[in-house]
Amino acid sequence: MMQTGKEPDPINSIRHITDPTDPDRQWLVDYGKGNKPDATAAEAALRFARINDPNNARDIAPYLARLDDLADQVRSDLAALLASSGHDTVASAKVAPDNTLAPETLAQASIEQIVSTLQSVIPTRHGFQGDAENYDDMENADLMKVMDRKRGLPVALAMLYIHVARRCDFTITGIDFPGHFLLRLQSNGKRRMIDPFHGGIALGPAELRELLKSFSGLDAELEPRHYCESSDVSILLRLQNNIKVRALRAGELTHATRIIEHCLLIAPDHEGLWHQLGALYARLNEDHKALGAFGQFVALCEDPLHRTRIEAVIEELRDRLGLDVLSDTDECTKTKAPANTDDDSVKNDAKDNAPIPLYPNLMSVTNTTNASDTPSSSDH
Repeated sequence: MMQTGKEPDPINSIRHITDPTDPDRQWLVDYGKGNKPDATAAEAALRFARINDPNNARDIAPYLARLDDLADQVRSDLAALLASSGHDTVASAKVAPDNTLAPETLAQASIEQIVSTLQSVIPTRHGFQGDAENYDDMENADLMKVMDRKRGLPVALAMLYIHVARRCDFTITGIDFPGHFLLRLQSNGKRRMIDPFHGGIALGPAELRELLKSFSGLDAELEPRHYCESSDVSILLRLQNNIKVRALRAGELTHATRIIEHCLLIAPDHEGLWHQLGALYARLNEDHKALGAFGQFVALCEDPLHRTRIEAVIEELRDRLGLDVLSDTDECTKTKAPANTDDDSVKNDAKDNAPIPLYPNLMSVTNTTNASDTPSSSDH
């Protein structure tokens, strides 16, 4: 008989996730707990971009300043638009310390004026557009690189609009529309859906129906469930998931593992992430970490069948680590990642990771960016 190995502390093997010491990681933990009420998702995305970089050397301060400058320009432009339109509240408006109209005055703007101002500042003046030509480029999900290149995925570009809107006290919500991330603006009882990937254009029922059918089939019709709201944490997880999927496609398992570890900083109770992390640890032969991750999954999972399956994987890992008494003739079983973890993750997300040809007629009317900065409608 073979002597058992030393019993490890599974939680200690994942302490870098559950109890980080790095300032950026701790900031993200606090953000996930709701302890950063004044921070926007864009600031969290910038911190993700920094810790995702193995060199961890990029300074986020200039990027935060650029985001706030976008908000200042929107406030200033909207004030000018209200004044030029003879808005009744402008003459007696309260002025903020930066000489722009105070939020209570900006709140009187119509939804059309808000959308128009966002369009004129973010995509037109600064050139932020979707990257249809290099859609699967991993840089399209790194907010620092997106701000440098002025190209990105829908969910990454949405971060800019959300940050600006929140700083201007506009009501904005991420919408997990089938196949394409959208934003919903609300002002004075009216709503508009806008597409950050295509120059912030406003989408009416006809365009939304076309978008839905291009993704879900010609028989699909708009339903309330298609307008599922996304929390800021969900938006951030979606952004990180785009990086993870691309890393898995490229066979970069260590990179994908690091991305999931970072996701858990803001979503420590997300059982699916612990499941994926355990599977990747096992594939990388980091068995003690796999044991800790699968243990976290079992503690969170409410599905008895799934929990039982992973408990069997845990026992297999314990055997491989020599934590149980083994017969001399027993062959140490090699643990495989649980079925349908990583591959299904890639397949399920693939539908969200391809640009779709959308509403070319509407684009030709509303898109005023330079032709050299914007892919043709056939590329969308």
